[in-house]
Amino acid sequence: MSAPGASITESAPPVSKPSWNPLKCSGTDLPKNLTIMVKTLAIVVLVVNHVRILPDPWLPFIPYLDLFPPVLFQKTLQTLFLVSAIAIVFNRRLRLFSLIIGTTMLVAVVSSKAYYGNNKTFCGLMFLLAGLYKPGTPNFFRWQLAITYFGAGLNKLLDPDWHTGIFFENWAVNRLHQSWYIAINSRLPSFVLARFMCWSTIATELGIVPCLFVRQLNGLAVFSNVLFQASLCLFTGTTFTLFFYSMTACSLALVKWPDGLAPVFYDPKRKLSHAVRRFFTSWDQDKTFQWTPLESPPAGRSWIFLFVGKTVYSGFRAVQMIFLLNPITYFLLAALIAAVEGTPADVGAFLRRVIVGGSLLLLTPPLAWVLDRFSGRGNPRSNPLPGSLHERLTA
Repeated sequence: MSAPGASITESAPPVSKPSWNPLKCSGTDLPKNLTIMVKTLAIVVLVVNHVRILPDPWLPFIPYLDLFPPVLFQKTLQTLFLVSAIAIVFNRRLRLFSLIIGTTMLVAVVSSKAYYGNNKTFCGLMFLLAGLYKPGTPNFFRWQLAITYFGAGLNKLLDPDWHTGIFFENWAVNRLHQSWYIAINSRLPSFVLARFMCWSTIATELGIVPCLFVRQLNGLAVFSNVLFQASLCLFTGTTFTLFFYSMTACSLALVKWPDGLAPVFYDPKRKLSHAVRRFFTSWDQDKTFQWTPLESPPAGRSWIFLFVGKTVYSGFRAVQMIFLLNPITYFLLAALIAAVEGTPADVGAFLRRVIVGGSLLLLTPPLAWVLDRFSGRGNPRSNPLPGSLHERLTA
């Protein structure tokens, strides 16, 4: 993770020629984490066909924008938007086209009160900030996320309906018809659950802000952001247009991606090791992982080790991290959730909950801990690294 105010990455993006392969992220003019972020968002806006709702000028926030010919204005925005999104997916001039698509979305926001929405503004800003990136510049994504959470938390903190739980009660019962909330609420005193949900939301939104600026708490900020947005999706069954995608994708801008190859050592005597290696090698398009068999794997210890800088992961937690360090994971999840947008509301809500809930289950530490326990590998702390790997870690 990068420190507050520090540059997004420690080194400039690689200078190798970018590939036309949309599944690759290396060789672009952005750091890998920002490349994954803008490509994920580009995939989303293409899959949901966001271009169709870009507006012509109508009740603009900036005077005189409605003097432009409506059809020409709208077609220009749509053309720039579509060309930029496709160019980003295929790794063409990512900084330039991120700047263009971000500017296009923000112009659309200020040109029409009907189109305006916080979700579109935030998504446009993510593209714009990526387009303005230069090596060594401060991480403005951190500030944008902090401002968003601080504003949302402060607004709720000053609203009496959030203090009493009236807002949440009305929203969950009368608007969302949230069945499990209604069931639990019926067994509790009036507004107890509503007040708990309201104050938990306020505490989470305001609590994330300081975590974003304390280096030791950056991991907590990223995890809390993703978990909070996923919880909103699970509760409501919606993505709030582009808000879910933009807020979760922003977390990638706060993560330091591995420089160079990430070594993976595995036990060649175990069939599971070979199956995992073949599976991940087949879709490691950027060749991020270097697989090496252990010459003398120690008995009773883990069957796989992943090195990311000076951090080592073992067992099923290493498998989870290999998933999380592969850009295709984010492309696939975003595309699956976005593809649900055209389905009936109840079907779409169910499918989103399945995808988001399944992702949380499969890619967060508790499952890996349980699997390692039941596989007989125990706590990784009680199983020290083999000597050769320990030397590598401490070198």
